[in-house]
Amino acid sequence: MNKLFIAFTLMLSFSGITQVEQHISSKIKSVKLFLTSGEMLHDQAIKVIKGRNKLIFSGISAFADPQSIQFISDGSYRLVSVSTEMDFTAAESFNPRIGLLKDTLEVLKDKHQFNTDNIGAYQAELEVLNANKKLGGQNQNLTVAQIKEAGEFYRIRTLEINKALSKLKKDQQKIDELIENTRYQLIELNFDENQRSNQVVVLIDANEAQTLKSTLKYLVSDCGWAANYDLSALDLNQKINLKYKAQVYNNTGSDWNDVDLILSTGDPKLSASHPVMSPWYLNYSDVSRLSGKKSYYAPQVVQQNYRQEAQTNINMANQWAYDNYTLDSDEKEKRGTTRFQDLGLVQNQNTQNANVQMRQIEISELTAEFIIPSKFSCPSDAKPYMVDVKEMNLDATFSHITVPKLDNGAFLMAHIVGWQELELIPGPTNVYFGGMYVGLSEIDTRNVSDTLSLSFGRDSKVVVMRKLKTEMSTKKVIGGNKKESYLYEIVIRNNRNTPINIDVYDQIPISKSSDITVTTDQISGAKNNVESGEVLWSYVAQPNEIKTMEIGYTVKYPKDAAITLQRFRTVSCPSF
Repeated sequence: MNKLFIAFTLMLSFSGITQVEQHISSKIKSVKLFLTSGEMLHDQAIKVIKGRNKLIFSGISAFADPQSIQFISDGSYRLVSVSTEMDFTAAESFNPRIGLLKDTLEVLKDKHQFNTDNIGAYQAELEVLNANKKLGGQNQNLTVAQIKEAGEFYRIRTLEINKALSKLKKDQQKIDELIENTRYQLIELNFDENQRSNQVVVLIDANEAQTLKSTLKYLVSDCGWAANYDLSALDLNQKINLKYKAQVYNNTGSDWNDVDLILSTGDPKLSASHPVMSPWYLNYSDVSRLSGKKSYYAPQVVQQNYRQEAQTNINMANQWAYDNYTLDSDEKEKRGTTRFQDLGLVQNQNTQNANVQMRQIEISELTAEFIIPSKFSCPSDAKPYMVDVKEMNLDATFSHITVPKLDNGAFLMAHIVGWQELELIPGPTNVYFGGMYVGLSEIDTRNVSDTLSLSFGRDSKVVVMRKLKTEMSTKKVIGGNKKESYLYEIVIRNNRNTPINIDVYDQIPISKSSDITVTTDQISGAKNNVESGEVLWSYVAQPNEIKTMEIGYTVKYPKDAAITLQRFRTVSCPSF
């Protein structure tokens, strides 16, 4: 019989059916990070035998998209299948502290049992003493000395037992607290590690024993990046410095340690089907709006809800850890009857982390990629970590804009030509001018032509004033009408030692009723948009030059009508 078994085994071996299983613990070598997901890449050398090889890659995020997994290698082999499965006992291999805590828990349990045995022994002895308090039986006469000696013995021994029990119970309480804390630490650590307890199982048939240089790639959600900028300039006649940065977050369950990082604006989940165009209609309200039943964007592939299955697997692993560390041996038969979430003792991690807020932005259809030159590390804690993308010194022209009717500040603007080559996407911008922090602005690339205008905030060296000339402003009642005239003076002073280009905006009210008549009295040579009422002065102000302009208008309306000709703003103030 044994000879037949050996012969059958040899036949299987020579026929190539023999299967060898390898467990491969590989680290993430590079990350291609998209805005809301990432492509993880593992590469390692693997020795395979001739025949069937089962390669099990451990430490994979539970939220890896099964449909995106790719196994690529050189050598001579046939790929049989690629699948994923959850390893519910893998957490200890990922974190050595789990093993140490398990040993500590066993020691504490032994101490707990030792104390329990001692408490039981003392209580049994106390019961024996209490049961034999009647000295010598009912018919035996004892001397006073004997009674005194027996009573003293009972008193001393009972006191010793009670003291020992008190100490043991106090020690037992401390041990119980240590056991409880150790159990919860084990549960928390397992919860953390269970998010990367996924395994990728690859079956290949090799034509010969060889060493393969393999690559494993897959997409995983719960990670991404957002653009962030530092914009600085020392003076108006110098270049501006733009630091392109990215805030990166990782909530995949797997830490990134010294990985090669690439940031991308692409969409990794675009369909493989070619796009279909629809008519592209332009109008004034939104030049980018599309219409039609079909979109010219590639249709999205309907993804299976693998995340729900992944969360179920994580919950099962968490339940196993909870039962294993909290239930006694006689309770483990009821394993799974009580969910750990219902006990309120340990909060299950929420993989849809509420701390990572999402917002909608519009970016170019062309994908941009940025290779980060240095190695990058990022723990899986959903916190943002800053990465320097690139730094550029840009040629720019400066101008000023002021709207004194609303704000007496003069705002410095930098205008950049050919900004499309910079591959910018919308994001917040920290603005510095003259070595001082100005404030927070925003780079918005939507509906921008060939020139990108960036705000450098208020320029304190340009003074703007707007005031009503009361002596030239009148209110009259003529017949059944009221007639109100207003004249405002705007003064601009350039305290810089270089000329500046400044645009000054104001407005004339627009009548929406035939009973209301608006007449423009004075605009000091400004451009007047009759449809919008906008008034614009464009000046070149020389160093220390003072520019003065006036805007005046008259409004005529029925005297019984209530018309507000002055606008007010709402502010907060103390209420006493």
